[in-house]
Amino acid sequence: MTGGKRMLSFLGLAALLFLAACGGNDNLTLQNPPAPEAKAISISFDPKPVSSLSLAATTSFTAVVNGDSTNAGVDWALVCGVPGNCGTLQSLHTKSGSAVTYTPPSSISGNSQGVTVEAFATANHNSNTSASLTVTGFAGNLKGTYVFETTGLDGNVGAFELAGVVVLDGNGNVTSGEQTYCDAIFLPSSQPSLVSVADKITGGSYYIGPDGRGTLTLNTADQNVGQLGIENFALVYLSNSKALIQTFDNLANVNLPPSNEASLGTLDLQTGAAAPTGGYAFVVNGIDVNALPLAIGGVFNIDSPGTISGAGSVADEDDGNTLTSIPALSGTVTTPDSFGAVKFSLTASNPATFPPFSTSWELTGYIIDATHMKLIETDNNSTVAGSGVTVGVALGQGATTGTFTNGSAFAGNYVFDIAGEDPSGVPDTLASVGELTVDSNGNLSSAYDDEYLVNALVGFTDSFIGTYTLYPTGTGRVDTNSTITFTVNGQGPELIFYLTGNGNPPLVLDADDNENSLGDFSTGMGFAHPQAATPFSFNGKYGVDFTDSQGEVPNTATGRVTASDSAGNLSGIVDTNFGFSPQPNFGLDAAFGSVSTTGRFTGTLENTLFPSPTTVPSTISVAFYPVDDDLIFFIETDFALTFQSTLGHFSARTSVCNLSTCP
Repeated sequence: MTGGKRMLSFLGLAALLFLAACGGNDNLTLQNPPAPEAKAISISFDPKPVSSLSLAATTSFTAVVNGDSTNAGVDWALVCGVPGNCGTLQSLHTKSGSAVTYTPPSSISGNSQGVTVEAFATANHNSNTSASLTVTGFAGNLKGTYVFETTGLDGNVGAFELAGVVVLDGNGNVTSGEQTYCDAIFLPSSQPSLVSVADKITGGSYYIGPDGRGTLTLNTADQNVGQLGIENFALVYLSNSKALIQTFDNLANVNLPPSNEASLGTLDLQTGAAAPTGGYAFVVNGIDVNALPLAIGGVFNIDSPGTISGAGSVADEDDGNTLTSIPALSGTVTTPDSFGAVKFSLTASNPATFPPFSTSWELTGYIIDATHMKLIETDNNSTVAGSGVTVGVALGQGATTGTFTNGSAFAGNYVFDIAGEDPSGVPDTLASVGELTVDSNGNLSSAYDDEYLVNALVGFTDSFIGTYTLYPTGTGRVDTNSTITFTVNGQGPELIFYLTGNGNPPLVLDADDNENSLGDFSTGMGFAHPQAATPFSFNGKYGVDFTDSQGEVPNTATGRVTASDSAGNLSGIVDTNFGFSPQPNFGLDAAFGSVSTTGRFTGTLENTLFPSPTTVPSTISVAFYPVDDDLIFFIETDFALTFQSTLGHFSARTSVCNLSTCP
């Protein structure tokens, strides 16, 4: 018994010890050890992503997920202020630690756009990270003060001209400027009301994309210009000193009515704005107060500060099929304002005929440098009827002023381009491109011309001969009189040249008032470009602009192409303003076989907006006229099929960046 009691006591003690070890109390509860704490999922970029990127480049993002035992990977997303235009990611899902490639959008509004790249842990989207990225254009390629000028047509079938100065800051902002707007608004009587308005440019923006195409927006306080005071243009970058531009409404903003304007022109870097001195050859072109074709050319000699005495000055006015020679011009020119603008007030030595219906003629000149100036008529206002709506150019003769007394000053090979009005007075209905050889003895030879008058339904391609007379006073006026004769088509226009010196091309006035000429009652203006020695090359990157005239329906275009003379073709993209309706991103292709060693050669251009009745996509026949390897004019030659005229040129361009992704 004694042993049994001892055993029971031992068992009781063991039970008590067991309960104590379990934290026992009155309840007998068995607790398991706690489970290990779960590791939290986290995500981060590794390596650190870039913060800015040009539109021509791509970049990669890599996100690493920690704590995900399932290895579910990473989900990606893009966020920006312009939904649908944030760019693209190569994939929206990757493995942890695997890179994803980001490609910017093809274009943006303005020079920069913010984009946020978001990375989510697939296993738990509450674990995420983001990176801010600024996508930038190439606005830095255009920086400084620029002179711009465009000419074209408005929706009332009236001449529309614009010229001015704009300051670009290199970061996509327009900081200041001024402009002159000149328009012919047709009244029910068909007589136009002429308008010239000067406005300050209060701001704006610009953008250049990877292929050199871009936009320019100018803000004014004048609700009557552009789209309620906002003027929009498409541009093509050629170099930091020059771009091609055209009116190109912003139709994305539904609050802005269309401008109903189409015009084409240039943007030129201003490198000097000193007061003009010496002789300037000039030409302007447009319509008069009766909507008839008007062109004026000549030389004005600023022979003392602010004064044109009349000595060494001369002009020719072709208005409504009447050519008037003006032996002398006199007048004044103002001191340049802060933007390099001057005003010319001119009076003819025979004022009864010049200018028409007005006692004075005023032009505003926007100075580019010592020998280049854009001109626009500014005498149409509430108190003065003005002579017309005209726009043009003046080229300084400098030290050669008054010295053009010998035919050797004109001798050489030239390519001439002329644009103007046929008898209808509608802008851009006259187009002419040709080439000629001039000797020092007064002869024109080896000459050829492609000329079209759209509304007059006249078009021809023909060689011609002629003679010229160099005025002995030394002004640089050269007149072919009535000597130009085409091989097949008989008598031609009277071409009047104004020599410039200083390496600048002579200016040309097309005064076709000969009733025996197919181009009778038309006027135009242009340049006679000295032609380089053969052979020519058509190879590399070019900017392009052209105007299609289909009667009263305009089609302007600017763009960029890449040409290969070894393959005999080119291709690129153009932005078109077709019938006052902007339509971007159309393909432009050409085939031209071998480049001629003599100058003019032929080929085709293809664009879906060309109204060719025989081919789809539309293809037109063209003649190419090379001035040199950097400048080539072209003109349509199948007028009998299309009843339209296409006139344009290719200018060599510099790429906006050095990457292979820059077209």
